Amino acid sequence: MNLLLRLSTPTSGKMTSKDINELKPDYSKAMDIRGEPTTVCVCGSYIWNLKVAFDVDGTIGMYFRDMECADCGTQATAPIEE
Repeated sequence: MNLLLRLSTPTSGKMTSKDINELKPDYSKAMDIRGEPTTVCVCGSYIWNLKVAFDVDGTIGMYFRDMECADCGTQATAPIEE
């Protein structure tokens, strides 16, 4: 089963359909901006790859604060709830 996602890229704003297996970052311009928590990458993307653990009720119970931009591969720090 292939999952198709409809995405709007930050630079073009155009909607495109991509297979989930095509959503690998281009690491050629990736940076390490870990430290100050952020929700937006320097490339303009709002989509991040994170490692999470789910509670028995299906909610996110724990997550790692290191995250990677799904578009460019930049490493960043995830925000926390206060």
